[in-house]
Amino acid sequence: MKSIIPFFFGFRSYMGQAMVFFRMAMGILFSLHFLAALPDFERLFSTNGILPTDILDLYATEYIITLPGIVSFLTNYGISQPLALWMFKVLYLGLSLCIAVGFFSRWAAALLLFLHAAWMQGATLYFYGVDYFESMALFYLVLFPADSAYSLRAMIGKPQTEAMRRATPYFRTFQIHVVLVYFFSGLEKIVGFNWRNGESVWKAFHLYHLNRDFAWDFSFISDYHWLWVLMGWGVVIVELFYPVFIVWHKSRRLWLWATIAFHLGIALVLNLYFFAATMIAWNLTAFYFVDAHKFGGKAMPQASKLKFEESI
Repeated sequence: MKSIIPFFFGFRSYMGQAMVFFRMAMGILFSLHFLAALPDFERLFSTNGILPTDILDLYATEYIITLPGIVSFLTNYGISQPLALWMFKVLYLGLSLCIAVGFFSRWAAALLLFLHAAWMQGATLYFYGVDYFESMALFYLVLFPADSAYSLRAMIGKPQTEAMRRATPYFRTFQIHVVLVYFFSGLEKIVGFNWRNGESVWKAFHLYHLNRDFAWDFSFISDYHWLWVLMGWGVVIVELFYPVFIVWHKSRRLWLWATIAFHLGIALVLNLYFFAATMIAWNLTAFYFVDAHKFGGKAMPQASKLKFEESI
């Protein structure tokens, strides 16, 4: 009990640094991800889209607020669909930028979480894992007082030092969340046989809708079954033993960079750039700043207005 209480309530300066990094990184990623969807936004999320919103609404849970529902509500008050979609795009991008620059980021994250959930629920066929991790990131950004430093709010207002100190339970919950994500992902993989025999890695490398940007040719290793098995087991080991080796300070550096390398591979081979970037940001936030000075560099300097104290 004596060790649990300091763990969940004792503040460390790296927590403040990590939360500020998380706010900046996710705010930028939200903006870039949304900008990437803008060229096809009307074709995907309007009544004249490839799949009309009436069809997409069939997959939505009843009584859940969706983007088509918001647009329909606004059209009842004389606002045209193009204008309603334009308002959504401006508000979504504006809130993302507010998070990135730290302008009342907790309020911005709360509003953006509502918009993001409505957007996802209204077109579930178009969304995948990264969108759910973005929703969870917004939830944590509501809890984190991440605009206390290196932010527009800190420049124009008073530093929120006490709020940052009280955020320790939220940050510890975030760290535990990351650990559980990888552990259960690895557990699911080792229970089946597809990852243990390399089949899942082979399929991922050869899916027609992936590996399109660089079009890597993996035919030269097609006859080396043991390489596919090795890569499959490598992923399983990194994820399954993540809770052990990311917590142990002697192996934290190795396991963190191994996990980041794994996600860089996802970006380069599968072209899932935003998923890879989001998971890298989660990993860096949770465990890089714990002992950043050991990783070949210095920890993020603290803002001059904030004086963090080590409590444990």
